[in-house]
Amino acid sequence: MFKHTMKVATTPARSPHFGNTRRSSRSQQYAKAVVPDIIDDDIETTHTYPETTADRASFVSPKSKRRVTEFQYRVYDACRQVPLGHYSTYKAISDHLGSGPRAVGNALAKNPFCPLPIPCHRILTTDCYIGGFSGDTKSKIFFKKAKLEKEGLAFDESGFLNESMQQSRFFSEFK
Repeated sequence: MFKHTMKVATTPARSPHFGNTRRSSRSQQYAKAVVPDIIDDDIETTHTYPETTADRASFVSPKSKRRVTEFQYRVYDACRQVPLGHYSTYKAISDHLGSGPRAVGNALAKNPFCPLPIPCHRILTTDCYIGGFSGDTKSKIFFKKAKLEKEGLAFDESGFLNESMQQSRFFSEFK
């Protein structure tokens, strides 16, 4: 098995992937999102997570009706390290895994272990925008926002993490 280990900077200020924001287009995307009638802010439901190689090989996701891939497990293993009240980015996880941010996002969109033990709601875009949730950027982002707010994070009116939290709550110390 190929294991790529790349050290990621520990704070957004020192990380090369925290530049070139597309804030105005993201603000427009957030403004067009539709707030659902009922917001799912559950952060306590825990699903059984396959730990052994045999359990992982035989597990079929109830979400996709397919087996979870080795890459998806690598993404989930990294994501589960992000502590309560903190966040990471698709790019930070992809740097750790030696892959691409979109591949990480695609794996998290299929996460059958949400909200726990794989808290994919704790993963934001590199410019600290709320991003998608469960493969949706139109309405379920409000579920993600509610979960993160319940964990102590705060967002501005455009869906960006408050600047006061961007440094102190960023996690990238993946093992």
